Amino acid sequence: MTLTFQNLRKQYGSHLAIDDVSVHFEPGLVHGVIGPNGAGKSTLVNMTAGSYVVSGGEIRLDGKTLSGLKKYQIANSGVARTYQNIRLFDQMTVLENLEVCFYPTQVGQVWREILWPPFATARRKERTRACMELLSFFDLQNYADAEAGSLPYGRQRMLEIARALVMNPRVLLLDEPAAGLNHHETAELTARLAELKSPDRIMIVIEHDMDLVMTVCDRIVVMHHGKLLFQGTPAEVQASSDVQLAYLGTANDLDDIKAAAQDRRTQLGIRARRRS
Repeated sequence: MTLTFQNLRKQYGSHLAIDDVSVHFEPGLVHGVIGPNGAGKSTLVNMTAGSYVVSGGEIRLDGKTLSGLKKYQIANSGVARTYQNIRLFDQMTVLENLEVCFYPTQVGQVWREILWPPFATARRKERTRACMELLSFFDLQNYADAEAGSLPYGRQRMLEIARALVMNPRVLLLDEPAAGLNHHETAELTARLAELKSPDRIMIVIEHDMDLVMTVCDRIVVMHHGKLLFQGTPAEVQASSDVQLAYLGTANDLDDIKAAAQDRRTQLGIRARRRS
């Protein structure tokens, strides 16, 4: 199983957001995608998930073309994602936010559940068991009956990842999962992501937090002005002079980059607290 971008291009009018990007992602690894703001990182995620239409090239998963499919078709192919800005069903409970993900695969058996109560009871128990297992993994089991919108911001981040995992996706796309998290929450997230690595799953993490990326990622893709600048291991990326100049800066600039990323997380956290 491989997720492949082949000569991928995304154009908005005269602006070329993604310019002839070819790269492949393998299962069993955590892949990081980094680059300055506007480098095209989130555009890659949005095209993969079907939120953006591909202007040129092709996205293939295990030999099957995803580009051109509708979002629900891509999701049914085994692709799940999270967002920079959290998108939960705020007025549903934490448990319901996960249970609703079963609907696309079980809608055809609704009448059977209605007409045969024992079957309905068994299916409901199985859905609850699977969801509670995920909630426990993210230490959210005690929030199961709480409204999702009432959770602390960091818990909402974890819930969104848990929801993406309900259908056991083959591809997990995480778009800035550490945005708005404090140091403790980011450390917890880093540990959880490391545990989620599986030989049956492709994980792609778009992130500005360089400590998280360098700690949890096995391979890193570096984007710059919509182009693929470099790809390699964390050590190879850190040693690349091209990456240092384009993204990390010189060795003396690295602390400034980290400080800017921390400031971004702080600002997002403030906005999240104001919203709650």
